[in-house]
Amino acid sequence: MCDDRRERTDAPREPRVRWSRLYGILAVMAGALTSIEAFGPAGSATMALRGGIALAAFVAMALWIRGNRAAFDYADWCECAAEKITVRVIPSRRPMPELPSLPDQERERVAERAREVVLT
Repeated sequence: MCDDRRERTDAPREPRVRWSRLYGILAVMAGALTSIEAFGPAGSATMALRGGIALAAFVAMALWIRGNRAAFDYADWCECAAEKITVRVIPSRRPMPELPSLPDQERERVAERAREVVLT
């Protein structure tokens, strides 16, 4: 963003995309598919194993994307993003409703009772 965090020593490091993990996932899946073709059983078991490995590959890639989402988000930010962002704050508490008006004697009695509760 626009502040220089690289100059500060206590600043957190910017997240990086772990491309080596994706390449590892793909290498393992390619190796598994190759070994199924070379040494696997014939027939419908091969087809089931291929489908299972392909499904496992897609699940592993989805988990890799989920694990690197902060790095992808950080990479999309430009240097001037902090100046262009608008943050809308929505209060979480509702305003207190106004109490109905009480006669003077009743108001004094309620206030006196409240003081007693606070003091005890």
